[in-house]
Amino acid sequence: MYKCPVCQKELLKQNNTYKCLNGHSFDVNKKQFVNLLLPNQIHSDNPGDNKEMIEARTKFLNQGYYEELRNELKSIVNDLINDGEVFCDLACGEGYYTHEIHKSLLNKNVTSYGVDLSKFGISEATRKMRVEQTPNINYSIGNLMYLPYMEESMNVVLNCFAPFFENEFARIIKKNGYFIRVLPNANHMYELKKSIYQEVKLNEEKETKLTKFELVLEKELTYKKEFNNSLDLLHLFMMTPLYYKSNLSVIEKIKSIENLLLTLSFKILVYKKF
Repeated sequence: MYKCPVCQKELLKQNNTYKCLNGHSFDVNKKQFVNLLLPNQIHSDNPGDNKEMIEARTKFLNQGYYEELRNELKSIVNDLINDGEVFCDLACGEGYYTHEIHKSLLNKNVTSYGVDLSKFGISEATRKMRVEQTPNINYSIGNLMYLPYMEESMNVVLNCFAPFFENEFARIIKKNGYFIRVLPNANHMYELKKSIYQEVKLNEEKETKLTKFELVLEKELTYKKEFNNSLDLLHLFMMTPLYYKSNLSVIEKIKSIENLLLTLSFKILVYKKF
């Protein structure tokens, strides 16, 4: 499934190394992932979420606050994918969705792939894979704008809360394959924003007109969760773009919250490739 990021030829695995016909090679490291990101495809020495962000997200997600969303995605992917097909999680991060969705597909002999810019995210994803000895998951470091996969190699692709590049995503998805996009709804985390900002701005509804896909399913998932731990709220906040724009006073406000009933709201869009 992998393609060479240098010459675009197919990569074939020989022992623990991926090689193309032109002699370019990429090793699978001890953590069991391969780096297919070229220097000209990044703009920093440590692209993607940093170690602090990944640790915060892992701690938050492990508390189960997003379990309803993950279960919904497991159900949708299971309905869309057939025996022996290929699933891919684009911007998989620490593998929270990738891993559990893949485990729910083991009876279908599905092969799964996960790709992310963050070496810290991929390291955490492969750690979980190694601990549980989960077969047939392949993780790599890569850029969503230059995906390290061959043309029409994927049957079902997931993209949660991450940038979207239609032409590149369509390139790797088979004809009649599916693309699942997850976005925050307008009122997602409303109560937290109200607690820390004088003026609350709702999340903008992103309406993307696609030319290579047709929308076949639109679902909204909204529920409330009780937060009795300000650290969980801080970890959630660190998962959002708002964290990068906030000063120390905002962080201190979050740390002072003792109890909060919070709205978690998501939009799930399922597209089929023409």
